Amino acid sequence: MGVIRIALRMAAAAALAATISSAVSAAIYPPQRQLPATVISEFKAAPNSLLQQYPTGGPQLISRVRDLGASDPTTLPGLIALLKDSATTKDQMRAIVAGLALVARMAAQQDQAYGNEIQAAIAGTGDADVIAAYQAATGDVAIAATGSGAAGGGTGGGGPTGTGGFATGGGGGGVTVFGNNTTGNNGTGTGSGSVGGTTVNQVSPR
Repeated sequence: MGVIRIALRMAAAAALAATISSAVSAAIYPPQRQLPATVISEFKAAPNSLLQQYPTGGPQLISRVRDLGASDPTTLPGLIALLKDSATTKDQMRAIVAGLALVARMAAQQDQAYGNEIQAAIAGTGDADVIAAYQAATGDVAIAATGSGAAGGGTGGGGPTGTGGFATGGGGGGVTVFGNNTTGNNGTGTGSGSVGGTTVNQVSPR
């Protein structure tokens, strides 16, 4: 019986180690660039605190959302919940979406399943404004097919041409996972280039 118990404990320990290893490898950022565990746990405990920290949205909120999503994929539900929160302003919504778009772009090169999960979560909000903002940030027109009908009707053509800043922010062939990103790369940032330009700087290695 003692041998069996030891074997079971060893198996459980091995399973736990495998789970931890899998969770660590799922992060987009390398360990030295990830946010501290305390920052991540505090966000997960109170996602709304992000709205209080960055009441006007902007580049700082984009950067924090990017860092949260790239440090720990389990922050995604909390970030998506903010997009559904009536307390989230339009500026905050755009910043959160822009940050998630950056994470998805990085994930396209390192963990495509995570990138797809972000896109599906955005579509799952059913919010036409959120979906349109994501389309604009990624140059993607295909997401409308999985989102609401309203999003597909009025925003599909505008996304790729007005967001050159976002479309060129992360670079790399993996960008094509979002559909028409290659079209978006030709843009000059006529729509939201000012935010896009800031985002590009944030993506650069520190």
